[in-house]
Amino acid sequence: MSELYTARNPGTMAHEFGGPIDFERMRRARRARCLAEMERRQIDALITGRDGNGRYLTGARRLWMGGGHGFGPSCVLVRETGELFLLSTWDDGIPPEIPADHLYALSFNPMTTIERIKQLAPLARARRIGVDSISPLFEGLIRAAAPNAELVDGEAALRAARRIKTPDELQCIRTACAIAEAALSASIDALRPGIREADLLGVFEQRMAAFNVTAPAVEGTFCATPRNADRSQVPPVRLLPGQRSINEGDLVALSSGVLYAGYEGSVGRTWPCMGPGSEIKPAQRALFHRWMRLWDALRAQLRAGNNGAALRQAYADAGEPLPPFPIANGVGMGWEPPLIGTALGAEADAGAILEPGMVLSVAGYVWQQGVGGYLSRETVAITPDGCELMTHLGYGPLAET
Repeated sequence: MSELYTARNPGTMAHEFGGPIDFERMRRARRARCLAEMERRQIDALITGRDGNGRYLTGARRLWMGGGHGFGPSCVLVRETGELFLLSTWDDGIPPEIPADHLYALSFNPMTTIERIKQLAPLARARRIGVDSISPLFEGLIRAAAPNAELVDGEAALRAARRIKTPDELQCIRTACAIAEAALSASIDALRPGIREADLLGVFEQRMAAFNVTAPAVEGTFCATPRNADRSQVPPVRLLPGQRSINEGDLVALSSGVLYAGYEGSVGRTWPCMGPGSEIKPAQRALFHRWMRLWDALRAQLRAGNNGAALRQAYADAGEPLPPFPIANGVGMGWEPPLIGTALGAEADAGAILEPGMVLSVAGYVWQQGVGGYLSRETVAITPDGCELMTHLGYGPLAET
């Protein structure tokens, strides 16, 4: 068996409890940010149901909490003591600073769950309880457990805490980006005429799993870009791979990401499908240079103090229509605010102020009738004097002169 899969080399999953990143320090810093937001908003207890928020507060790995599910109070943070109480039936993946007597077991009876929380967390004294979401049933149960408390928006406090990344969080995102780039490179190496789009996705995930990372951030785009379209002003693109075969001469958009320690790193590139003896067409190279002009315009706006409307304006300044997907979104434990370049318009984008420590996934897309499209996605950290490009994968034969 290859050493890659032995206990001697357990891969990147081992780093979450050791290695070059100080995860204990990172967890302390995240909790401190949350407690500071709770103090500022006078929230006595924070009850979360979203797994990303629970992961941020605790660092706990609870694979069975992944995916969509109804609201359940899966984590409680008490401002007065800084104590964390967590829904978990065992201590596997639970950080050592959360003792076993702070865990409460899963139950199919919501009243049992609330009763267990009441026995652990001092909710009766709370005057303001923040929740990141709620259902009518649990709203009534929480009010009964804390009859003197007002329920307020806890998601706003969590978003404020999560918006600015610590140095350790930034290192987690860099690690995720490196894994994503290695996996995308494997898909690029496999690209040839006749291969199916779904096979390119499979190659990505196989290479990702070789690093002991088992959760892609998104399903990913592994699609030949359309060469023709109707009269629509929106550049066409297919984002979900299928069973279609890639043809020689296609421009293939490859974009995906992975999760490392809960943090997302994503990257996107467009690669020409070339067979024996085929060459890059001048129109394809011209399309790449159009994308470069767009990216230069976008990158110039990625600086502290700017807002999301400036990124939207960068498309206009480059003479390119907005793509049929957001041009930027916050990155952390999955997608985070802000979401820029949506149908809500420039006025909504203007409210997204860029600050040092924010991380964005930024997409550039250009399209030409009869040629196809060029899609690229970069992960970018906002710095005090500009931005740091966290993705480093090259642009391939289209960039060669």
